[in-house]
Amino acid sequence: MNNNRSSRHENKDKKVNRLYNLLIAVVAVLIVFVGGTMILGNKDKSDNQAETTQNNPQTNDQKTDKTAKKDDDSSKDDQATDDQSSEDDQSSEDNQATDEESNDSDSQAEVEKNPEPGVAERKVDPSWDSVGTSQDAPAATYKKGSTDWNEMLKAVGEGSGISPSNMTVWRLGNNGGVGKAVATVSPKGNSSTKYRVQIEWVDGEGWKPAVVDKLQ
Repeated sequence: MNNNRSSRHENKDKKVNRLYNLLIAVVAVLIVFVGGTMILGNKDKSDNQAETTQNNPQTNDQKTDKTAKKDDDSSKDDQATDDQSSEDDQSSEDNQATDEESNDSDSQAEVEKNPEPGVAERKVDPSWDSVGTSQDAPAATYKKGSTDWNEMLKAVGEGSGISPSNMTVWRLGNNGGVGKAVATVSPKGNSSTKYRVQIEWVDGEGWKPAVVDKLQ
């Protein structure tokens, strides 16, 4: 009787052990399955990302193009700045050259203060040139409006700095010979500023300023 009970008890323990072993096996299989699924899922995700990048090279190209364009624009800006700087430097050099030429011209002129009563300043400038002529010789008639008259006024304007069109002529006449004349002029509307300009005739070249007096 006791033997039967013992036998039944052992059979029951065996069944329980088998059930435990089965459950353990099932759990192990589930663990393996879930772990494999997760690994495969991560791999598929990485593959999809790689495939997306390969299938959309335009995105990377666009980024590269934008970067290249930005660098190109920056290069153009730098070049424009360099060009502007070169232009400014050239302009400065041109202005300096002009100033130097002007200073050279002024340095050639001989200026004398108060050389005689009634004269504030006397100027003789070797750079004065003949104004050109259509005559073989000066007419010496001092006729207003004649070719000789107009050419003399042009020479007077060269010396005084007053354009003949803006010039009031107080006197224009002989100055001791056929090839010598003298004029007293002032700017229109400013009779208080007067110049006495002596001019001379140069054969084949016309009249030229010789001496300019700024009168008091």
